[in-house]
Amino acid sequence: MLYLGTVSERFNGAFFARAAIDSIKLGSLYALIALGYTMVYGIIRLINFAHGEVFMVGAFATYFLFTLTPYSLVGGAALAIVMAYALMRVTELFRGRLRDPVVLGVGGGGFLLLVWALTTFTWPFWAALVGSMLATGVLGLTIDRVAYVPLRTAPRNSLLITAIAVSFLLQNLGLLVFTNRQTPFRPDTVLNDPFTLDVMGQPVLTNNLLVAIPVITLVLVLALTSFVNRSRLGKAMRASAQDAEVAQMMGVSVNKVIATTFLLGSILAAAGGAMWGLNFGSLNQPAIMGILPGIKAFAAAVIGGIGSLPGAVIGAMIIGFSENFLSALFPRTPTFLGVTEFKDTFAFVLLIIVLLIRPSGIVGEDLSEKV
Repeated sequence: MLYLGTVSERFNGAFFARAAIDSIKLGSLYALIALGYTMVYGIIRLINFAHGEVFMVGAFATYFLFTLTPYSLVGGAALAIVMAYALMRVTELFRGRLRDPVVLGVGGGGFLLLVWALTTFTWPFWAALVGSMLATGVLGLTIDRVAYVPLRTAPRNSLLITAIAVSFLLQNLGLLVFTNRQTPFRPDTVLNDPFTLDVMGQPVLTNNLLVAIPVITLVLVLALTSFVNRSRLGKAMRASAQDAEVAQMMGVSVNKVIATTFLLGSILAAAGGAMWGLNFGSLNQPAIMGILPGIKAFAAAVIGGIGSLPGAVIGAMIIGFSENFLSALFPRTPTFLGVTEFKDTFAFVLLIIVLLIRPSGIVGEDLSEKV
């Protein structure tokens, strides 16, 4: 009765508002990571276990672009090469080939502009975010080209083992390049400005991230959906997801489609990493930062229906809401065995339940119909 009484006392407008705010933000962050999992799996049927570490690299790239600019000429030029190459690959998505004059012009002009900007100014957060998305996109392309392209025709288990190896490699490189401790990340930006919501006469303190994180996620998801559904390369991605061999016979460059998938997935993961650090005020150790969010995002993709973009977002929101509401309803108390300490298991319990009821996920393709 004591426990039930304490729970009932929390059932008020402020409780639901606080839990809903945290759930929307957390679900949006999981969605940005989950989209990368579902895109890669949808085309090459690979669970890219290195994706959580790509998320980690994106977070630290944003941190260093924001805190360490301006760079020396050598450092700025090196980073500008990476980011200019990413600009070229993104422009290639719309022009069709890397050697197109427009693509080359964007790369050359972008390089000169980036060298000037990286060595002259202290970058604001939004510029650091865009820069980290470009740099992390190149990382995704590199992972695909170096680790996965040589194994295109290899057994699927070989790809899976390689993905795990890349994950460990990025974790240890993160320890060497970044730091082995938790890194505070509280940039002076308007996104951190607080404001108070009045919910049923009770004040609920939050900040502009309540709006920024869902809006940024929504814009990126809509842009990705529009690209996949309307662009020529997006249609090639859908064709490759249906049947890669037939798509290749019809003239689709499947390797280019796969590279584009890694590029876009890594860009979204970088955005998620940057917003994650901003939301929680710190970046965890590189060796562990990407593990738990990555696994939960993968669970979200499976819950929603892996291979489905809307499914990834739906699954992410389900996990975000379940974590926050269940943790708030069952706090760490002696009468309930400290269930808050086990909040990380909620995502996996939901995963088991959904797979028992619908193995293909909530909006995934019905396996019986496919057979």
